[in-house]
Amino acid sequence: MLRALISTMALLVLLLGRASADENQQLRPNAALKYWRGFATMKKFTPEEEKLLANVLTVPLDNRAIDIVTKAEYALRLMHYGAALPHCEWAVDWKEEGVEGLLPQLIAARSLTSIACLRARMRFTAGKNAEAIDDAVAALTLGRHASLDGSLIGVLLGYAIEAKVKEMLAVFLPKLDAGLLADLKRRLDALPAGNRPVLAIRQCEENTIDWLIHKVKGAKDKESLVAMLLFVGLSEKNPGDLKARARAFVEECGGSAEGIIRFAEETRPSYALMARILDLPPDQFEKEFKLEETKRANNPVFKVFFPAMVQVRMSQARSEIRQALFTAALAVVRDGRGALNAHPDPIAGGPFEYTPFEGGFELRSNYKMTDGKPLTLTVGQRR
Repeated sequence: MLRALISTMALLVLLLGRASADENQQLRPNAALKYWRGFATMKKFTPEEEKLLANVLTVPLDNRAIDIVTKAEYALRLMHYGAALPHCEWAVDWKEEGVEGLLPQLIAARSLTSIACLRARMRFTAGKNAEAIDDAVAALTLGRHASLDGSLIGVLLGYAIEAKVKEMLAVFLPKLDAGLLADLKRRLDALPAGNRPVLAIRQCEENTIDWLIHKVKGAKDKESLVAMLLFVGLSEKNPGDLKARARAFVEECGGSAEGIIRFAEETRPSYALMARILDLPPDQFEKEFKLEETKRANNPVFKVFFPAMVQVRMSQARSEIRQALFTAALAVVRDGRGALNAHPDPIAGGPFEYTPFEGGFELRSNYKMTDGKPLTLTVGQRR
């Protein structure tokens, strides 16, 4: 009897310990939950306020700006709480939601990081440099965290947030003392890694093919198939009548769910290829992608799900150059112009061009983007 009691108690301890471990795993602090609470308190912006946030780096720091920052105080506080946590999980199930999945956290993250930039500008202007840096680093962290939803859109938004925050920071770099410059570099080096296109391709885009196959299998007839494929026209610049475009897509696939599934399955090697070549130099990537595009020219599913890969690679290149520009600018402010030699252009190679002006300097990349213009970063304020 005693042996049976001991065995039972040991089993209970084991089970309770396992349950506790599972519970602790589930309750691991998640930055996304902090951000969501902050997002939930943000008021709907008027068209005038939306315009102000779209130009947050240049708008006057007047009563309108102060009002926006004041009303977002709680959301900004939660942004800092979330940024202090290493783990961020948005829990988007791409196999279940596919292209129908909405991403409201990205819109909210864009707005909140804009407000953080606005408050950082106010703090820099008031001489509260340490507090301003806190806002900038928290906004950069939110941008990195926002990119982790698995989508390419999330990655691109993360790039945009980082570019905006660092452009704002660059204006005030010459006003920082050596201690704050060193602290800023340390904190930037410690930022969490954001997502990358090569990972998003496998996390979201490839899983979307599974979603598409599962979805079309549930179609009862051709009309229901057309109704569930209205999204296919959204990948075009001028989609026109979405229903007509969806109907044309179904016909291009042979007029049946089976045809769509067959073409969808044929795209799987293309995802594996993108994962291998997305980190190639932009011109080399474009060459490889064009070959794949020619190979899949008769695949309607490929045309819908792979329309913008070259632009994605260029966005990644733009982000790489902007990060290098800021790193070089920080080094020049700390150590002088000679530091440029240690921070080459990651795409074009060689040092960035340096142009001084009263109150600061400008750095320019030698690589020209698709619009024919190089990327620049202005450090300090022109007088």
